[in-house]
Amino acid sequence: MSSSVIGSALADVRAQVASARAAVLRSRGVTWTGTAADAADRRRGDLLTALRRCDDALDAADGLLEVARRAETQCVPGRPAGLASALVGR
Repeated sequence: MSSSVIGSALADVRAQVASARAAVLRSRGVTWTGTAADAADRRRGDLLTALRRCDDALDAADGLLEVARRAETQCVPGRPAGLASALVGR
């Protein structure tokens, strides 16, 4: 799988996380009372925490993707890379 396909998939996931975050934030407009209000606030907090963890994981995946992109450019078929290119012609 190429890094461009992975990058596209990560962008799709990031968009879904952003959409979920927007939905959670919009839910603040719903008025609850008493125990239900407390439970809704806790649930929103839990969801926002989980979405922040998703963002952290996506950031880490973006870092790995960058490493994969660099590796892809170094391993283009037909082109020696790294140490192999230094040994060509010896």
